[in-house]
Amino acid sequence: MSSILPWPAWARRAPAALYTIALFYAGCADIGLPRVSEVPVDKVTHFAAFLGLEWLLELALVETAAAPRRRAAVAASAGVGGLLELVQAALPYRSAEWLDLLADTLGALAGAGLLLLLARWRPPRAAEAPQRPR
Repeated sequence: MSSILPWPAWARRAPAALYTIALFYAGCADIGLPRVSEVPVDKVTHFAAFLGLEWLLELALVETAAAPRRRAAVAASAGVGGLLELVQAALPYRSAEWLDLLADTLGALAGAGLLLLLARWRPPRAAEAPQRPR
């Protein structure tokens, strides 16, 4: 199967790997987010970060069929979130929270859902377009 992206595999996979490294760096650093009582900034950040990771993982696996690619990207994204929470539990200045893992997983699921909706709204490519009778 030819890829919809003419990029080599390493070029599609590198962004997901670099993004994961950045997530771990930010998740393990001794930094804090601003406290806003009305908005759970930490949970929103987790949601958005893992939505983005899911998208990059789907890009990395673009040559895989859609359903298995989506399942693998969601599972890997949520797995990275779980691993990050385990690492944070071992750090004295960070804490692991089930709600963070939930926000990570919901972000990954939302990313997959948004890509599924976009795929359904996308017009068919020329090779997929129905042929008109002559």
